[in-house]
Amino acid sequence: MKIGILESGNMGRALGARWAAAGHQVFFGGRDQAKTGAVAEFVGRGTQSGSLHEAAAFGDVLLHTTRDAMPSAMTSSPEALTGKILIDLNNGPIPEGFAYPPIEQSFTERLQADSPQTRVVKAFNMFAMELFEHDAETIAEHQVAAFIAGDSDEAKATVSKLAADLGFTPVDAGPTRNARLLESMGDFIRYLMIAQGMGPFTAISAVSLPATEKQSLGGRHDSKFS
Repeated sequence: MKIGILESGNMGRALGARWAAAGHQVFFGGRDQAKTGAVAEFVGRGTQSGSLHEAAAFGDVLLHTTRDAMPSAMTSSPEALTGKILIDLNNGPIPEGFAYPPIEQSFTERLQADSPQTRVVKAFNMFAMELFEHDAETIAEHQVAAFIAGDSDEAKATVSKLAADLGFTPVDAGPTRNARLLESMGDFIRYLMIAQGMGPFTAISAVSLPATEKQSLGGRHDSKFS
């Protein structure tokens, strides 16, 4: 698959490198083209580099990695975005004391409103770049969940395949509105990583326990208090 990376910071570099290793065609785009060129040279595997517009035009799937610019401001013509799948992995800034306000509109929803000609999917917002130091086999062994939200089932299926290529267990998290929930979960994961000192390899497993053969606790009763 052809993947355009919009800015090549920590997450863009990590995901781009892993997808290139998995056999995908990757183009790193950025405002600082010397930096993106260095990233492409470091990653190797036939990766390319250039401007943000060139990356957007190249990719069938685009990875949006920065909070400080909307997709429409990253290209010189909207046609470069038309029909593309746009993966949003962003979370909001960390406030003092980790006192996060309620999320009334997700960053994903803002991206979709900015570029309605794209299909925006929320994914990969619960991982630090260090987690990608693990290979796909290790990530798969630990059943690390990649929660994926968006309004297009086709786009979510494509992103799920890209997540599975990296060893993640894709979990359909519902429509775009649910990106608010995923961003809140991302905030909580960052709290565990930083405030609780659990570190950048903290992740959520997709393990689901089997049902019990019998109920010894009386079963679930209908209750307005449940």
